[in-house]
Amino acid sequence: MERAELKGVILEVDYVTRNSRSVIRATLKSADGVHTLYDPRVLPYFYLVPHNESIDVDALSKMEIRIESDLVKIAAVEKSKTYDRGKDVVTLKVSVNNARHVPKISEHLGEFGVCYENDILFWKRYLIDNNLSPLSPVRVVAQREGDDLNILEIENAPDGEVPVTHMCFDIETYNPQAAPRPDKDPVLMVSYANNKESGVLTTKKISKPFIKTYAGEREMIDAFTDLIKRLDPDVIVGYNSVNFDIPYLLSRAKTLKTEFTISRYGEETKKEPHGLVEFVKAPGRINLDLYHVVKFVSVVGASEKLIRVNSFKLGEIYEAVTGSDKKMVEKDNIWQMWDGPDKERETLAEYSLDDSIALNELYNFFIPLELEVARVTGTTLGEASISTTGQLVEYLLMRYARLHNELIPNKPDTEEIETRLENPIEGAYVKTPEAGIYDNIAVFDFRGLYPSIIITHNIDPGTLCTDCKEYFEAPDGTKFRKDRLGITPTVLKKLIAERAEVKKAYKKDPDNKFLAARSSALKILANSFYGYLGYARSRWYSRACAAAVTAFGRSYIAKTMDEAEKMGFKVLYGDTDSIFLLIGKRSKEDVMEFLKRMNGLLPDTMELELEDFYTRGVFVGKRGAEGTSGAKKKYALLSEHGRIKIRGFELVRRDWSYVARNTQKRVLETILKEGSKEKAVGIVKEVIEKLRKGDIPIKDLVIYTQIRKKLSQYDVKSPEIYAAKKAIEKGFKKRDELEGAVVGYVITKHGNSISEKAELEALAEDYDPEYYIMHQVVPATMKILKELGYSEEELKGGGSQRRLLG
Repeated sequence: MERAELKGVILEVDYVTRNSRSVIRATLKSADGVHTLYDPRVLPYFYLVPHNESIDVDALSKMEIRIESDLVKIAAVEKSKTYDRGKDVVTLKVSVNNARHVPKISEHLGEFGVCYENDILFWKRYLIDNNLSPLSPVRVVAQREGDDLNILEIENAPDGEVPVTHMCFDIETYNPQAAPRPDKDPVLMVSYANNKESGVLTTKKISKPFIKTYAGEREMIDAFTDLIKRLDPDVIVGYNSVNFDIPYLLSRAKTLKTEFTISRYGEETKKEPHGLVEFVKAPGRINLDLYHVVKFVSVVGASEKLIRVNSFKLGEIYEAVTGSDKKMVEKDNIWQMWDGPDKERETLAEYSLDDSIALNELYNFFIPLELEVARVTGTTLGEASISTTGQLVEYLLMRYARLHNELIPNKPDTEEIETRLENPIEGAYVKTPEAGIYDNIAVFDFRGLYPSIIITHNIDPGTLCTDCKEYFEAPDGTKFRKDRLGITPTVLKKLIAERAEVKKAYKKDPDNKFLAARSSALKILANSFYGYLGYARSRWYSRACAAAVTAFGRSYIAKTMDEAEKMGFKVLYGDTDSIFLLIGKRSKEDVMEFLKRMNGLLPDTMELELEDFYTRGVFVGKRGAEGTSGAKKKYALLSEHGRIKIRGFELVRRDWSYVARNTQKRVLETILKEGSKEKAVGIVKEVIEKLRKGDIPIKDLVIYTQIRKKLSQYDVKSPEIYAAKKAIEKGFKKRDELEGAVVGYVITKHGNSISEKAELEALAEDYDPEYYIMHQVVPATMKILKELGYSEEELKGGGSQRRLLG
């Protein structure tokens, strides 16, 4: 039989069923093309920890279990020893022929003991057991048997990486009822783009060079399927395509009695659940919904460009990333443009094409980070793109648990989750600042405080002990053994060491965006371990571990503050892993001497770093509080190099209007850069005057809020709920369009209460100036201006200044 040695990267892994047996299928991309590989050597399995260690293994292996109408045999049972959170346990590895039988067989065997790892998907187990990381180089020895190429050997390789190709796409649909109806409304256009070509498929003749016209919708969808086959992309990229574009195309294809699939193997393309989200399974290809990627990057703070976005609409993300505007049309008018004159259809075609071209640019921007997240965690790109940081940490821990012969803990049930949530963990130490404006500030950060604490003190659920002889003891009295390294610190130590090497390489090659992305991926994951330990739904949850980490954190922060004050500095603010010192008459050399002394007192794995020197900073009071009590995580700083750092103000939140956020930003910049409180007040008065005259555009008054539940589940009728329900009553929107969506609304002049005055942006014809003055602009700026001695009355044109700060 023919043998072949291949080098390349794994794109996707799943399994097929043959003769009632599950067989792993892997899609490998090598320099000479794409190969479909099968691995019939392995079987699905789970573990049983028996109540009685003398259980009859032979009898257990001969059991037959009824599943529906079939009697199913267990393939094999092997006895071995593993670790369960640091303790030796006898386990039985139960192998089965069909992955779909695992839940029922494990349920049946539950009377003999506790089953573990019976919820780990077969393809994921394959990657874990072989320590394989998709999109990283592998070497495969395979043998041709009939039409199959079966794996004989598979291992990681030092080289063999190949480029991954992609294609972005977007659709436009007919929508006379605002929301398109897949059973009635046709797809009008399908646009596509990659790094080499782009175009639009449609059913009407349009005089543009990028247009390809087809006789009807069915022919257009068939042509799009053929286009995917011709371009043969490894990654299919859309934006909210899991919830709209792909299901819509599948529905239209069914209505038109044709087939549409993005699968490489011609198999069915279908949606599947993944936690709180869904994803599209397309065997042989990676389906990437960039909407999920953007949200992930925004949540973890991996892109400064996304901090100020008000929504995750494609146009706004494109503008934030590129600084350019994307061609836009009024979505609700698409059907009219289609039915209108040629010029309108040309504009619609240009808009459709621009969607895919913009998406292609965004893909090129985001894909390095997403690729490295997938590689580091050892999961597929498609899986990584829809995973939370907690799920990514879990993938890593699963991999290392297998390497260290540790049982992977089971997921908690609902009752256990509720119990965990009832017992919250004490948080970090916070020294709130005195509200005011300060000059000459030095800001310090502990580099990876919580990860370094976990490593330094061997914090892990498997190292917890009460009677061990040698141990680390947390300030809260929790003990962690020293004689056996836990999985959590083991993984963290590796991540941090690798990041140090990557950063060295990046300094030598600063244009290498993949090195930068890998460094970011490693940092994101390392910083997520503490949160995972205390996350109520995690497999490796440990309240004792999480509480010990924060207890150590509070201790180190307090110790650092004490040392700073001993050296003559005044501590302005401290929070979690950061300390702000007022330099006063001390020199920068004194600051660096403090830094050197402090690092000499800390464990080797821990380091205090100087973030920067700041010439001026604004710290505001707590909401509704009188006096000088400051708020945590709410400040603005101006560095010596002119960089402004802002935390916690409305300008970084989407639930405040642009006019409030922009006015606040201008006030902060004026105070920080020019030191002019009079000019800052003048800015606010000018905006108030424009609001009263009606000179502010409605688009600057939109407030964005996400409707997270079904509309019927809201008891309190907040502005966004009123606005959404009115839009439904008017036939402007459908309920399913709004539930779960981020909606933008404006407070108009019409109605008795603020909620009653709310209208969706597209329906708002005017605005209530006094609302935006009293509830947006003034509150957003008074947090700052009250520290300069100004009152609300003076901002609004009356009253007098209460006090002046020198």
